[in-house]
Amino acid sequence: MRRREAGPSHIMALALTDWLDRLQSQHPVEIDLGLERVAQVAGRLDLLRPEAKTFTVGGTNGKGSVVEVLSSLLAASGLTVGAYTSPHLLRFNERIRISGNEAGDRDIVRAFEAIEDARRSISLTYFEVATLAAMWLFQENGVDAQVLEVGLGGRLDAVNIIDADVAVVTSIGLDHTDWLGDDRGQIAIEKAGIARPARPCVVADLDPPDTLARRLAELGAQSSLLGRDWSVTDSHFQGFSGKQLQFPNCSGLLPQNIGAAMEALERSGLVDLCQELIGSLESLSVTGRLSRHQHPSIDVIMDVAHNTESVKTLVDFLSKTPTAGATKAMFGVMGDKPIHDMISACAGVFDEWHLIDLSHIDRAMTTGQVTAALDGQQVMARGEFESLWRAIESQSSSGDRVVIFGSFFSVGEALALFDAEGAAGGGRH
Repeated sequence: MRRREAGPSHIMALALTDWLDRLQSQHPVEIDLGLERVAQVAGRLDLLRPEAKTFTVGGTNGKGSVVEVLSSLLAASGLTVGAYTSPHLLRFNERIRISGNEAGDRDIVRAFEAIEDARRSISLTYFEVATLAAMWLFQENGVDAQVLEVGLGGRLDAVNIIDADVAVVTSIGLDHTDWLGDDRGQIAIEKAGIARPARPCVVADLDPPDTLARRLAELGAQSSLLGRDWSVTDSHFQGFSGKQLQFPNCSGLLPQNIGAAMEALERSGLVDLCQELIGSLESLSVTGRLSRHQHPSIDVIMDVAHNTESVKTLVDFLSKTPTAGATKAMFGVMGDKPIHDMISACAGVFDEWHLIDLSHIDRAMTTGQVTAALDGQQVMARGEFESLWRAIESQSSSGDRVVIFGSFFSVGEALALFDAEGAAGGGRH
């Protein structure tokens, strides 16, 4: 394990919460795509050529699931693994994990201090600093492998300052169109930007735009396409080598995302992919992906579905698992999402809607705007999460189902409340 002391900072010692508040306002805009600024600071920190094997995971949906499966498999093989994801649900620390353990406040602050000293007059976004902090901590701890989730797009995302040994592109859908383009073909080109010449790029989209394959060929990447080079069923995976393995029981994770992680690991040559290793994934789940809250009478499902494709996946699950009672939506969404398409995807699924007031989030869509988009569908209530939940809890019968979705913020508020109840004796799993 390597330890370096951060250089002398001109900022007085700050707690993690103070640092995060400061990072929220230090850059003129929240999203500022481009690699020049962040790469310059990374160079000063000696982060651009890591010794660790690097897996970069991009795409529209499923990135977090792939990171979770891949990092779990690497750890189960005996390697020290750094995993970086975003956004977080409850704590910033969730974004940076080493062998499954969240980074502590003190270590994250040390990373922030080192970045502050290195950036000098260069302005960085919150996400850029978070990304550098993860890379810095992984290097400090001498991880054998690091699995990095792209935040937005791929080509110009801060994660892409590192040349990935293996890249993964999950599904490609319409999201963040203001930055990435308004059609899948253009978005696919941005996603392909994480691939590198003569290195594997695993694609987990069953029907990728033609532009993806063309761009990967132009980059000289070793494309590994789902349905051509590797395949999945509901129960089995077959890799590019022809090896067939049975899937573990992973609640809420799609076969193509589990398979993408397995294919990436096999392509890396880092460990031997075998059934015993796959067995280590039994009962693996990802918080916020079809997560369940333990309630005496109501089936409560939480899912971070926040664009059309992920909502369709959620709806497909709900349709295949009918309930005896009513299905009720608790929904809150950001203002840049395709709200009409998302609601259209929910046709016939929800008996009533309860709209979460997320007005304390700058980017959130107002409950009035969501009501208008629902166009006459049954809106029972609008308000802050806790008051909505208390009302639903008192008005629901045994066999009813409550689905909390629409954004990471919606699920995060649910988890915060349920965790507080659990700490007071309520319990949650």
